[in-house]
Amino acid sequence: MKSETAMHGADLCSLYKGILLSASSSFFFSLCAVTVKSLTNIYPGQLAVHRFTSILLISLPTVIYKRELLFGKSGEHYLLVLRSFAGSTNLFLNFLAYRYLPIGEASVIIFSVPVFVPILAKIFLKEPCGMVQAVPAVLTVFGLTIISHKPTEFTDAYTSAIINPQRGVGLGAAFASVVLGSIIFIILRKLKEVDSTVVLFNFSWFGILETGLLTYIFGEFTVLECGYQPFLLVAFGVFSFLGQFLMTSATRKEQASVVATVRSATDIIISYIWQVTFFSNIPDVSSILGAVLVSFSMILIAFQKWQETSKS
Repeated sequence: MKSETAMHGADLCSLYKGILLSASSSFFFSLCAVTVKSLTNIYPGQLAVHRFTSILLISLPTVIYKRELLFGKSGEHYLLVLRSFAGSTNLFLNFLAYRYLPIGEASVIIFSVPVFVPILAKIFLKEPCGMVQAVPAVLTVFGLTIISHKPTEFTDAYTSAIINPQRGVGLGAAFASVVLGSIIFIILRKLKEVDSTVVLFNFSWFGILETGLLTYIFGEFTVLECGYQPFLLVAFGVFSFLGQFLMTSATRKEQASVVATVRSATDIIISYIWQVTFFSNIPDVSSILGAVLVSFSMILIAFQKWQETSKS
């Protein structure tokens, strides 16, 4: 009897592993966001360079230890380069969006990725795209829209972008980030047979070159201040590696649409926890309602997984 219970528990753990990995990645990504809050004097591109450097320093020794091919096997090279380009560009665009747009507005745009991932996954990966996949994704985005609760700010975005060039840059970066963010989940799913550290190694060296060049052209490199900044950057790098590693691992275990939805849903829930804990900013009623909708999307995904267990 005990052995049957243990086997059932192991099956459940295996079934929900992709969801747990995705949620865990959001936890570390949210810690990155909290860390960045204290590094406002550093240009977004430079922060990206620090992030990629940390990922490189952690992933390279791991790849060598595992004796994996640094640049993947034949036939995987172009996907690794494409993932690296999409990922590093997406990160740079995210930082720009959060720098030049209000956080709520930027989040509504950036976290709308789950709406598009199921469509792309259906086209390129032949994954199912029915009501079970669509409803949680739509609920997530709808919840995020309620959380932002600034309709006038959103409807006036395009006219104000003409007057305020920085706002125009922020809007363009946010929308481009949605496109690249959706593509990333599809590429990672195609790379599910490739070791996660190999994906991260290629992602990191490519990201250093690209964001370093973009920072040199469009921004500037700033000397770190004495005190706590170097320690924050070290923590930032470790959180970045863990977040990327767990997200990459999640796409090897779970459908791209599920990972994208869980990632967005968990991101916003944990963000509110940090908002109250670290910044003593209590959410209002509309924010709580939006968070409830986002949480409900995760419950629907868990229910779908429970049904799969019952049928097997």
